[in-house]
Amino acid sequence: MSIIPPLLLGFAGSLHCVGMCGPLMLALPLGAQEKRDLIRQMLVYHSGRILTYTALGVLFGLAGQGIAIAGFQKGLSIAAGIFMVGMAFMAWRFERLVTNLPGFGAFTRRIQLRIGHLMKRHPGGTSFYVGLLNGLVPCGMVYAALAGAISSTGSAEGGVFMALFGLGTLPLLLTVGVLGRSFSMSVRKKISILQPVLLTAVGLLLLQRGLHLDLSVFESAVPKAGFDCH
Repeated sequence: MSIIPPLLLGFAGSLHCVGMCGPLMLALPLGAQEKRDLIRQMLVYHSGRILTYTALGVLFGLAGQGIAIAGFQKGLSIAAGIFMVGMAFMAWRFERLVTNLPGFGAFTRRIQLRIGHLMKRHPGGTSFYVGLLNGLVPCGMVYAALAGAISSTGSAEGGVFMALFGLGTLPLLLTVGVLGRSFSMSVRKKISILQPVLLTAVGLLLLQRGLHLDLSVFESAVPKAGFDCH
């Protein structure tokens, strides 16, 4: 399994987070004054979030394994690629579509209420558990990553895919969290352009894997320049 697609998705996911949810992320009551303690608490929080992603990846990878056994492995990768490319052109309306599904909105509200309860009752002392729950909050980029996990057609591969996705989100989220400030509106607009580009790139990679495109076919069809010796 190539590590490039999940890491790219993770970076795109961090762009999505700081672009759309920056102020909310900065509102986490980590309760640390020293920068070293702040970084430690943030790592604890993100480790909980990544653990949830990994568990979801194991489940979706297991589901993909069952589909692959049925003989639809190639189609699964193609479908995942089309899904990602489609999401890139949906302007993140996919999240609203999912939260409007029967029962999903109520589940999301329960998760959010539980996170709010933990943050009020135990500020700075439950970073790991808040991260665990936050991994379940609806996010279009997480759905895209899960599409990649299910196309990996294996529980271990799916878990690794989602773990790498989580790791790909860390550099930017940690930077924003430590600096303690979000991006300006003009920067957010630029971010909104880069997100679908990265998502489309990963979708095309999955499509290529599913279609088993062999570029040597195109190379052989093009005459090579050179001199023939007789």
